Amino acid sequence: MALAVLVTLDKEIPEVAAYVKSGAGKALAREADRLDTAARRKSVASLTSMLSENQAVLIAQLKEEGFDPSTMRLPPEQWFTAAEGLKSVRALIEHVGANLNDFKQPNPILRDLKAVEALLTAAETAGVKFHMTKSTL
Repeated sequence: MALAVLVTLDKEIPEVAAYVKSGAGKALAREADRLDTAARRKSVASLTSMLSENQAVLIAQLKEEGFDPSTMRLPPEQWFTAAEGLKSVRALIEHVGANLNDFKQPNPILRDLKAVEALLTAAETAGVKFHMTKSTL
């Protein structure tokens, strides 16, 4: 199974279906370190700094892996404004586009970033918050 970094919204909007269908997120997970470096260079928040998880989902995952979540302090789920995410995503699109040779597969990264940009643009219009989530596809 492939790892992906996906957008999770706090409320459903119609554009989610198109985002999910696009299969975005694998390139973002694969190139997370390089994208974090690019975000630092552009002085914006990295996508990984916007990672969060629903506590119920996290508890279920921990139990499935044989851990006792009652003995752990789990972080609360964090939400970010779509405008915050758009600032980072647009800066990353600009950086990746200008530095194609710095990335192993820049086209899938750009495709994923543009899918995130489209979803966050719709989320901003709808006043919906988001966070990034790691998932296996």
